[in-house]
Amino acid sequence: MAGIETDSSPGRSAYRDLFAGPGVRGLFALGVLGRAPTGMIVLLVVLVLQETTGGYTVAGQVSGALAAGLGVLTPFRARLVDRRGARSVLVSSGVSHALALASLWPLAASGAPVFVLVLTGLVIGATMPPTGVVLRSAWSRLLPDERRRRAAFAAESLAVQSTLLVGPLLVSALTVTVGAGAGLVCCAALTLISALALGFSPRLTEVMRPAPGAGPAHWAGALRTRAVWLSLPGGFALFAAITALEIAATGEAVAHSAAWAAGWLIAGFAVGGIGGGLAWGWRPWPGRLSWQLVVMHAVFAVVAAVLVTDLPLPAVAALLFVAGVVAPPAMTAQFSVLDAAVPRDVLTESFGWLSSLRQAGSAVAAAVAGVAIDALGPRGGWLVALAAALLATVASAGLRWTETTAGEGTRG
Repeated sequence: MAGIETDSSPGRSAYRDLFAGPGVRGLFALGVLGRAPTGMIVLLVVLVLQETTGGYTVAGQVSGALAAGLGVLTPFRARLVDRRGARSVLVSSGVSHALALASLWPLAASGAPVFVLVLTGLVIGATMPPTGVVLRSAWSRLLPDERRRRAAFAAESLAVQSTLLVGPLLVSALTVTVGAGAGLVCCAALTLISALALGFSPRLTEVMRPAPGAGPAHWAGALRTRAVWLSLPGGFALFAAITALEIAATGEAVAHSAAWAAGWLIAGFAVGGIGGGLAWGWRPWPGRLSWQLVVMHAVFAVVAAVLVTDLPLPAVAALLFVAGVVAPPAMTAQFSVLDAAVPRDVLTESFGWLSSLRQAGSAVAAAVAGVAIDALGPRGGWLVALAAALLATVASAGLRWTETTAGEGTRG
């Protein structure tokens, strides 16, 4: 299929050029709809299990199983998209995920054994539709112009940020109006509707069809590609740094006897991220992607290093805003590196591996930062964020080796 061609001018906003393309707005809207449940599921699961079991132990176990299922199987579901096309994967995962999610409430309310609830959580995570990686791969195929692809990736990151901000508000509204259990069922229904809408989208189905005449797929898939191996440590470390930073911000607020300020500190980080994400996609930034990543990760590390010192909360808020400005551009640039260097027949899977390692980085950082804060106070959390940001900086420097072969086997 031919990609979307529009009249592109260096003086115009890349976002204007992007959304001027035929079908782009509709596909992007479907993607926003498909991502909406991701900002709601974990919170609803915790609320439902807290209500039905009377505590948070089981809620934590089920949430952990959900995260494990999602993280481990994301690359393999993405591999199925590359080999079989998007429709079959989105429809099958949407149906199975919705059924598993909707069943959790009646199972918990009927007193089902803990292992059944944990297994259900594992299935919920394992069957979550791979909306994000599918859409990023679709933009790579639909948009032959690098400027518009860059804007599309930036818009995807902004959609994720917005979902994380709006999702908890939707959960609050559902909990107040219909209750947490019914809210979980509504979330399942939304997941099913969005997965079916994307799966049967003619635009997406056409562009995400397996290449005709492709030979047998190699068992290693995207892991045969050097760019994937070089990108994974940076993805792990970046999300570890972000998670540690958010946890440390909460600890800092509590240490200042202002627990109420924790939400504001994290919201400031998110607002900075929206601004940074918009700026990154608006106009091309100078230099290679690998060096852009080095600079952004280094800024993150400098912020974390300054936060290790004892600062008043307004200064902490300002520094978190700065860190937020570089976080979404760094996330987007990591996907852009893979987009430029990975063959199209394993591109979706490569995005899945990056997403999986990011989730692993968040999980590890959450555990380590919690222990560090208990031992050293908020400074422990900032130190974990600093170590992770330094690792991300070093890992990004190695990505220059992918740019010497960028584009091999990817276009045309």
